[in-house]
Amino acid sequence: MIIAVLGGGSWGTAMALHLTNLGHDVRLYVRDKDKALAIIAEGENKHYLAGVKLNPKLKVSYSLEEVLDRAQLLIGAIPAQLMNDFYKENHRLLEGVPFVSLSKGITQKGLMTMEELYRKYFPQGSFAALSGPSHAEEVARKVPTALVVASSDDELSKLVQREFSDEFIRIYRSSDVQGVELAGAFKNVIALVVGMAEGCGLGDNTKAAIMTRGMAEILRLALKMGARAETFLGLSGFGDLIVTCTSTHSRNRRAGELFAQGYSEEEVKEKVGMVIEGLSTLYSVISLAEKYQVTMPIALTLEKVLAGELPINEAMVELMTRDYKEEI
Repeated sequence: MIIAVLGGGSWGTAMALHLTNLGHDVRLYVRDKDKALAIIAEGENKHYLAGVKLNPKLKVSYSLEEVLDRAQLLIGAIPAQLMNDFYKENHRLLEGVPFVSLSKGITQKGLMTMEELYRKYFPQGSFAALSGPSHAEEVARKVPTALVVASSDDELSKLVQREFSDEFIRIYRSSDVQGVELAGAFKNVIALVVGMAEGCGLGDNTKAAIMTRGMAEILRLALKMGARAETFLGLSGFGDLIVTCTSTHSRNRRAGELFAQGYSEEEVKEKVGMVIEGLSTLYSVISLAEKYQVTMPIALTLEKVLAGELPINEAMVELMTRDYKEEI
């Protein structure tokens, strides 16, 4: 297939490399001209995937028109908060081609999932979300990985499953696009808090508790929004939550650790060097919780910490001393 990958970050680059290795004609769009030329010259995306040599057959370009020429499938790997502007500027070029989203997040303006945002510009378009426990660094190095593709278009799901899979990538299908997208977005918020616990020197018991109670918060809100409970037991639910909260590759977990060490938000962003989706998603999650009248104490406590209203060590105490209640 002729496939256009939109976004030259770590995940977009890793997926473009994987699909090129499978024999597809892949074009990777890198908006920044200097970065695109550096990748072409060096055969490597040193900023996002240092040490990973790219397949020479992968075409890299800063020209969107060139990347989209005759494309049969589009893969969106642009940060969630930038997607609206991208669609707004380029929707005529993207129209009519099936779209697979790798982006994870909820827009701050309009509180939309990536599918909802896509439908704003392409009401009749074919959309799928690809998610699951999958750090780009490991996918690029052919570490065995399982993913889930979610779409209301079963033919698109089957196409992704067929054309993206090999002995290193196994893909399952789901029709619960809402659940898969909400799980992928919300888990970044919980990973920030787990990272803070790590940065405070707290133990595995604490981190396991935050992950489990964090999933309870995610599930309460997601069910109110129409997602299916079983989705959160799968790859895009607990699977993605586990890897994002525990892996050294996780930028959200790393950001939480840095916050615990006393760095400011700007310093954290500079040190991580990549988009920290959990920071922007947090405020979307809190707004959605208010809209659907769902209690989310971990998210609310994190908001206080980031606003400088509550020291991190006191935040952990606050969470541990809430009113007693039933677990389920």
